[in-house]
Amino acid sequence: MGIRPSDFESLTPAEFIYAWIGWQNLENDRQKMAWERQRWAVWINTTVQLEPKDRKSMTEMFPLAWDEKHEEHRELTIAERRAIANKMIKGL
Repeated sequence: MGIRPSDFESLTPAEFIYAWIGWQNLENDRQKMAWERQRWAVWINTTVQLEPKDRKSMTEMFPLAWDEKHEEHRELTIAERRAIANKMIKGL
């Protein structure tokens, strides 16, 4: 995180948690940007070799976890969770 030991010692637990969350968000953003750059480079190198009719969007050809949520990754409703729980209970 880049905190000096003397600064770390003066932090309260809550301040440390907030600092850590901020650092973690920054690192996640850096990784996302790196993945986006790599995806873009691969997409460019791929699409120049394809016929125009076969070209697709970058997110369609190379989806990443933070792109639009797909059906299989959607949040379950309460009713769906209850149905799954009931099936599990009946199976026991």
